[in-house]
Amino acid sequence: MTIRWTRALRTFAVALLLSAGASGVRAQTQIPSDMPESCRVPRAVFVDEAKLHNAAKRVARERRLAVVAIGSSSTLGSGASAPAAAWPTRLESDLRRRLPGVEVSVHNKGRARDDAENMLRRLKADVLDLKPDVVIWETGTAEAMRHREVELFSEHLQTGVDRIVQAGADVVLVTPQYSRETARLIAYQPYIDAMNSIGVRKDVLLFPRFEVMRHWVESGQIQLENLTPAQATGMADRVYDCLGRQIARVVVHAMTAIPAR
Repeated sequence: MTIRWTRALRTFAVALLLSAGASGVRAQTQIPSDMPESCRVPRAVFVDEAKLHNAAKRVARERRLAVVAIGSSSTLGSGASAPAAAWPTRLESDLRRRLPGVEVSVHNKGRARDDAENMLRRLKADVLDLKPDVVIWETGTAEAMRHREVELFSEHLQTGVDRIVQAGADVVLVTPQYSRETARLIAYQPYIDAMNSIGVRKDVLLFPRFEVMRHWVESGQIQLENLTPAQATGMADRVYDCLGRQIARVVVHAMTAIPAR
């Protein structure tokens, strides 16, 4: 069985596990780590086997790692108490902790309500001209909210991934956010499926933010509904911090092939 089919089947299995609400399994499969309890997720969520080969080489040879995060409002840090609370900033902090002695930089190129088509237009100036080792691309939310054609979204994303890879950088795709309210109103799954398909075909890493946040909500680790403005800001900070930590863990694991901790 090829890695392509292995990843697809594992992703399908994880979707079944999470949709079934298997709380007992989740409790037994938490990743043991120094990850704060409120940020933890089941080991089974992270099934992607893609590696960040270029980033690993850069760290090994030069002890430095340059990351660019491109995305829309949630990458920019919408709803947070300050720009420093956005997940790319939290990612930089945790990467430095996990990679002692490595010069780490994370550039935040989020733009409010941006979609994949516009991100593709600004890819060279905002991302590739910075000579990144890893590009973390968060997308799909704007398209789902605006009911854009999934095929067109897929074309824009695939073209962008190809350009990033040709420029010598690794890619991490980040799926849309999750909340019960938006999941009831917005059909995210076709866009998530498109991102997963591109990740498998191009062998690039996919961070399953939708599934991660769904676990946090269903397990009661985070509360996204019926919050006061002050509570909502505090919760945004907390979610962004957890996302930064989890993305950092996934990135380091994909660079080292050491079992996730």
